[in-house]
Amino acid sequence: MTTPSFPAPHNLPCSLCLHASSQILCVSCAQASVWEARTQILFATAARDETGDRVQEQLESSAQEFWTKKAEGEGLRERLKGLREEAERLREGRGEDRARIEHLRNEVALRRKKLEDARKIDTERRVMLEGIKAEVKRKNQISKMVYTRMMEARSRLCREVARLYGLRLKRRRSGRVEYLIGGIPIPNLLTDLNIHQYTNFNVSLSHLSHLLVLVSHYLGLKLPHEIILSNRENPHNSIRGPLNNRLTTRPLHVESPLSTLSREDSQKYSRFLEGISMLSLNVAWLCYSQGLQINEVEDATNLGLCMWKLLVANDSTAVDNPAFGKVSHATISGYLANARNGVVMKDFKLRPNLIADRIRYTLQQETMAADWDMMPEAGREMRRRSVQALEDDQEDQGSPAGPSSVTGGVGRWTRIRARNDG
Repeated sequence: MTTPSFPAPHNLPCSLCLHASSQILCVSCAQASVWEARTQILFATAARDETGDRVQEQLESSAQEFWTKKAEGEGLRERLKGLREEAERLREGRGEDRARIEHLRNEVALRRKKLEDARKIDTERRVMLEGIKAEVKRKNQISKMVYTRMMEARSRLCREVARLYGLRLKRRRSGRVEYLIGGIPIPNLLTDLNIHQYTNFNVSLSHLSHLLVLVSHYLGLKLPHEIILSNRENPHNSIRGPLNNRLTTRPLHVESPLSTLSREDSQKYSRFLEGISMLSLNVAWLCYSQGLQINEVEDATNLGLCMWKLLVANDSTAVDNPAFGKVSHATISGYLANARNGVVMKDFKLRPNLIADRIRYTLQQETMAADWDMMPEAGREMRRRSVQALEDDQEDQGSPAGPSSVTGGVGRWTRIRARNDG
């Protein structure tokens, strides 16, 4: 390093030191004489300090980099260790994932197999279902055909038994229309109870009871009131009350005219009226269940008309009356007690007490008219009915009706009380 040169403080020596050349005597000359050495020392010291600073700086920078590098190396080793641990964990997790994937693959294969089996079963089931539907449809068609044939068979049996019992309509010469069963007129319960002989009335009720039992049997119906036919214990027909009162049995037979029976035994008279009311209800119920709208007392008490309309009026009952034989208690098809077919009898309103009260009231009116003097119009009407009934009886017997027979006929059922009788 080259030392720079600086000028001395002054170039002119003092006068003292100039004369004494062997020594320096003043301060200025002393300072001037050591100025050059001093500046060299200063420059050497500055260079030394500069070199020391550079060495120190170099030393300090190398240590910091070393520790920094060392710290970075430790961090890298820790990171590498973490990465190795993470890699090991990932290796273990990859094994678990592989096992899970294998398990899922097996489960998917099992589900695929089950799905294929289910599809196969579903296909087979659809094929079976189509076959079952076709078989059900065929069975339904067969069932409908059998049911139709059953209805026709019921119709034929009912018409045949009505023909065997001689149920028919007859128009008298007088223009009166009567309904006969076994050749015996079937009386109207509101108008004919005091006109016909009680023996004929008993026979017609007996035939009508038998016919009603057979028809209900052929149709598979259970009548509201059970009819008990004659047997060894009871030689006459009777009728039993509803299911909740089965011990209520009423006769369908009388031993004397109703006018006499009402005076002699009012209890038997009342029981007989209840019996024929139950029989009338059975007839109306049977007709209503087969599509014939009999729902009024006046219609229900005309037993001959109801049975004739139901069994004889149509040449082909099953064709002209589609409801005939459709419902019953004996077959599943058309079962009367289920909800769908139960609406058939929903509007049926007749009851035995209504019919019995109406019959009893009518008979009381006729009895009152017979016990007292009648007005001319009422008397002529009653005599006309009596004469007409007797003429019809004589017509059935094949002999003409004479005046004596007419008078006798009236005398059998009419009792005129004089005005002065108490």
